[in-house]
Amino acid sequence: MLPDHFAMIGAVIGSLGGFYYLYETIAGKAQPNRITWLLWGIFPMVIFVAQRAQGVEGASWASFAAGFTPLLVFAASFFNKNAYWKSEPRDYYLMAAAILGLILWAMTDRPNLALLFSLLADVLASIPTLIKSYRHPHSESWIAYAVSAFGFGISFLSVQTYHFENVAFVAYVFILNGTLAVLASRSPRHQQATPSKGERDEQRTGGA
Repeated sequence: MLPDHFAMIGAVIGSLGGFYYLYETIAGKAQPNRITWLLWGIFPMVIFVAQRAQGVEGASWASFAAGFTPLLVFAASFFNKNAYWKSEPRDYYLMAAAILGLILWAMTDRPNLALLFSLLADVLASIPTLIKSYRHPHSESWIAYAVSAFGFGISFLSVQTYHFENVAFVAYVFILNGTLAVLASRSPRHQQATPSKGERDEQRTGGA
């Protein structure tokens, strides 16, 4: 077990992965699914508020870091046409289900239940990008996910009390980012030839 202050260090490292993805988005190298990244920004902020309401200190900042950079990535995707990835109808259904989870959170005054609803909503929001990382790994940044997984892994190891409100979200984001890193690393972009304009158009309209 690491000292408690390592939770903040892990959160900072985790956010660096997000900032690297932000750079790749601005450069048009990564093509984020906007629905996923918007919801990835909203729900960790919900969890952050719920954790702070319960007096969670260090681990709560990992939640904040997990939500802040996705909001920046979502905004950046509008500034480079090569960073756009068309969403499928399935993505909107998952978004609706995820928003339902947010509504359920708003209807309860039990913080742990709010955490559970937010986690379920975040899982639903992640499905389009998990599918995209499996089908089109070249459209993602495995380095960004790997850095984030490393940072959130440090935050997880610094948890002092293994209660649900302390470990649930940081464990989840560690597993999620690790999974995405593995999926996206199966076909690194630097090993591929530069796609033609037609191939890029097909990628952007292929859905997540």
